[in-house]
Amino acid sequence: MKNISRFLTALGLSFVFTLALSQPVWAENNADLPTEKILKSELAEAQKLPDGEEKTSKVATIQASLDLLQQIQTQQKNNNDLQDTLINADSEIQKNNADLQNLKKQLSSPNNTDYTSQSLANLQAQLEKLTNQQQDAQSALSAVNTQLAGQSSVSERAQTALTDNVKRTQELNQKLADPTTSSLLKQQIQLELQLIELKNIYNQVLLKNSDQLTMLYQSRYELLNTRVQALQQQIAAIQDVINQKNLAKTQNQVEQAQQQNQKKKKKPLIQKELDLNSQLSQYLLEQTEKTNTLTQDELRMRNVLDNLTQTQRTIDEQISALQGTLVLSRIIQQQKQKLPTNLNIQGLSKQIADLRVQIFDITQKRNELYDIDAYISKIEQNENKSFTPAEKTQLTNLLTERRKVASDLIKSLNNQLNLAISLELTQQQITQISDQIQSKLDQQSFWVKSNNPINLDWFKKLPMSLKAQFDGIGKKIGFPTNFDNLPYLLTYVFILFVIGGLIFKFKESIKQRIAVINGEINRLRSDSQWHTPLALFYTALLSLSGTITSYKTVNQQHDKCDVIYASDLFVKNPQEFWYCSLSMAGYWWFFSFILAILRPNGILVRHFGFSKESAAALQDVTKRIIVSVVLLLNTSIFSNVMDTGLANDVLGEINTIVALLFCIVIIAPRFVRTEKSLNSSVTDQRDRTLLKIMRVLLQLVPVILIALVALGYYYTALNLITHIINTYIAWVVWSLVRHTIYRGITVASRRLAYRRLQEKRQQKQQDSSDTSASDDVVVITEQEEGLALNEVRSQLLRFADLFIWTALFAIFYYVWSDLVTVVSYLRDITLWQQTSTTEAGVVTETISLFNLIVALIIVVITYILVRNIPGILEVLIFSRVKLSPGTPYTITKLLTYILVAVGGAWAFSTLGMSWSKLQWLFAALSVGLGFGVQEIFANFVSGIILLFERPIRVGDTVTINGVTGTVAKFRIRAITMIDPDRKEVIVPNKSFVTGQVTNWALSSTVTRLVVSVGVAYGSDLELVRRLLLQAAHEQPSVLKDPEPRVLFLTFGASTLDHELRVHVGQVSERNDTLDALNRRVNELFAENNIDIAFNQLDIFIKNKDTGEEIPFIDVAKLAQNH
Repeated sequence: MKNISRFLTALGLSFVFTLALSQPVWAENNADLPTEKILKSELAEAQKLPDGEEKTSKVATIQASLDLLQQIQTQQKNNNDLQDTLINADSEIQKNNADLQNLKKQLSSPNNTDYTSQSLANLQAQLEKLTNQQQDAQSALSAVNTQLAGQSSVSERAQTALTDNVKRTQELNQKLADPTTSSLLKQQIQLELQLIELKNIYNQVLLKNSDQLTMLYQSRYELLNTRVQALQQQIAAIQDVINQKNLAKTQNQVEQAQQQNQKKKKKPLIQKELDLNSQLSQYLLEQTEKTNTLTQDELRMRNVLDNLTQTQRTIDEQISALQGTLVLSRIIQQQKQKLPTNLNIQGLSKQIADLRVQIFDITQKRNELYDIDAYISKIEQNENKSFTPAEKTQLTNLLTERRKVASDLIKSLNNQLNLAISLELTQQQITQISDQIQSKLDQQSFWVKSNNPINLDWFKKLPMSLKAQFDGIGKKIGFPTNFDNLPYLLTYVFILFVIGGLIFKFKESIKQRIAVINGEINRLRSDSQWHTPLALFYTALLSLSGTITSYKTVNQQHDKCDVIYASDLFVKNPQEFWYCSLSMAGYWWFFSFILAILRPNGILVRHFGFSKESAAALQDVTKRIIVSVVLLLNTSIFSNVMDTGLANDVLGEINTIVALLFCIVIIAPRFVRTEKSLNSSVTDQRDRTLLKIMRVLLQLVPVILIALVALGYYYTALNLITHIINTYIAWVVWSLVRHTIYRGITVASRRLAYRRLQEKRQQKQQDSSDTSASDDVVVITEQEEGLALNEVRSQLLRFADLFIWTALFAIFYYVWSDLVTVVSYLRDITLWQQTSTTEAGVVTETISLFNLIVALIIVVITYILVRNIPGILEVLIFSRVKLSPGTPYTITKLLTYILVAVGGAWAFSTLGMSWSKLQWLFAALSVGLGFGVQEIFANFVSGIILLFERPIRVGDTVTINGVTGTVAKFRIRAITMIDPDRKEVIVPNKSFVTGQVTNWALSSTVTRLVVSVGVAYGSDLELVRRLLLQAAHEQPSVLKDPEPRVLFLTFGASTLDHELRVHVGQVSERNDTLDALNRRVNELFAENNIDIAFNQLDIFIKNKDTGEEIPFIDVAKLAQNH
């Protein structure tokens, strides 16, 4: 029946392929396809045509047809190979299974081959042959593994290929139906259609027989993998026999030397030489054993390297085939667990160096033995004795044997050296490949879904999933089954309890010491920089005692276990939980330490000067953070040790979401209130910024993490949570160190100020000294001469800040550095490709998602710098360097333009837009600017000129086009001025370059004021002059140099015209000074009866007829009379 089944399968596949190949594949022409001979002849004819477009087009079309014909032949061969594979699949699977069972029996049964009876040369030849067979088997295994990995995504790839081929076929048929299509192009289209049809047949057969091919490749893989193991076993057995033979040979030499030594008693000198031969032979035996050990280690490490190389190829193929799927996540978790750990042999470098020295020394001694007569003469000379001929003959035999042993020893040491060097190189390769695999797995794990998304199906399966997980947890609970490490466990527990007991015994003494330190705080004679570090150390000791002695409480609150915990006795394999439990103990100690610091009378209040209200608020938030951290640390309790792993850890997902919701609902609102309390007592703006960042993170990060868990990126969320917790711990520790350093600097400054004050007091009161107790109390607000050393303290704080903040960024980088390699995964996501022509030819450049993200980051950083560059420059430069007015604004504007240009160019270059590609765009824009937006461009260039030449600056008072005002802002297109009416006047930049501008404060702010006054004819001119100068000298804003001047200018129609000319230092003082001068001149003239003349008009009314003057009638007086 099996033969009939195979026959029917073969007949059916043959029918499918024959039927497919017999059908026409083009629409109109049923003629046979051209052969390679016909195409080559057509190509030769086309190449004879004269140069031109027709020749180029025909040659290209015919060459493409030739390429298609070759592809058709290749595809036809692939189809035939697939047909043959499927026809023989069942028989091959059966054969592979039978061979696999035989190989497994050989592996399980002892090797009956008698290698010991074979010669050493024959064994070495067999070893070389088996090694070559192993390499061939490894190569075949890699090929089969590639096929097996491809089967995981064969359905998706085949469906995609069939869909693309349908679209391409429609396009080709449309071109074929076009009457304008040439005969050569139709020929090419027909060939491509034939190729598409063959590919469709291939993909359809793959889809139909996918399961059978998977079984076939799986059987091949298992057979080859077992064969490789069998070859490794044979190689190890033969190598072991070779080592034993070498060892037996060496032992024989040692025994011969010992027998020769024991034959009879010799003279002392000859006996000494015999002893040296025995020692050398014994040393040769030891080195032979070491060589055998290194040989075994080298063979073992080479097998590990081969397996790792195979694993690396497998992972690359699986990632390529299963990109982004949930199956890939499962495979990644399995591969992570299979990676070898702690395989390296330590001390190889030192061993290599020692071997080289030994080889050199022994070679020197052996070379001395080549001239035996000289060596014997040297012995006689050193010992001052002579040997008889018989003794010389005996010594000659001894030295000849020693030379032979030394040569064997050098050979053995050289073998050791070569093996050690090879082993070290193999270890380096293993480490490198292992790191590469680990990095790739971490990248893929971070960006690939690890769990099913939380949807309706997830909730439907939740009860079943929880039951399965609790069943798995139940299997882990029970009494330990392995007590191999019990002595180490008990020793460790004993040491910890001794430490805890000692701390508990001296607990009261430590508390008293802390109380003494707190009492000495803020006292000049007793306070010290070491008080805070000591208080932190003692507090940490007390917290450690609580951590060790409260292990029962810890286990009641947490599901994790520790080697020091009694609950280890209730899990079957405590070693699986050691790392988790130690981590939990560390976190418990840390948070106990922080809570102790935040007590109302703790270090935060007594040493760092925080208010008790702030400490209580921080302690309240920290307690709730502890609850959240405990829940997050208990996430995936058994995922690393359960068979289900992370992929089915629904309990961990629920635990994570609950902890994150706790952060959103409980911790974030409380931290907002705590932030308000701290902002009232914190003076450093950087601390307030950090608090704002923490508030935003507490509100946003939990939401993002919950979204990741819900979408199935559970591993990514856990990874980020771990880094966030470590970042929080690092920030807290950094804050403690920072405030400790700040307090140390403050204490040192106070003590220095106190010493300076004491010195001044001693100088003033040499006969008496102040010994009152009040001197011992720090009065921080005291403003006495000699105590003002705030500048020294500020400089020390700035210097310390440089290292403190650099350390913060370094710590953050260390915490997050392992995720830097994860980002490189984005380089594999291609967005588009572009070509560029260089000297080397046409180069294709790929723009990935990583490039786009980097470009966006550059743009965001540039935007932030541009928005904040004034404040940054003010803090870093302008506040420390005295600059002329307007210079800071000019520097800020120029630096802003530079940042925008550099940031834009950098972002464009990251996206592959180099200057060679952008120069034409800029050229076109330049032409457009020259015509379309000429005025705007002129104003922009004028603004650049004004920034460089600086004829006007922000704050200058200028007059342009009859408008006077103060320059307020420089813009790209215009300058904003504030006129005396407080109105903003917008003036284009071009006007300041091409027009006439009066700058009242360009090189000097000194300006002249002129007060014009006319006095009546007959006035005392000398008195007028004195009074005007007096008015000028009385004004404080009037400069003495140049001195005020009074000039009698002219005889007016009714006045004697004078001018008072004075100068003021600032333009802003002109109006006030002018007002004050006018008022004072008026007062002085009035007091001295000086009339300020004015134009007067007298009117006389006459009678025209008589010429008599008509008198003026006072109407008001007339009304009174009546």
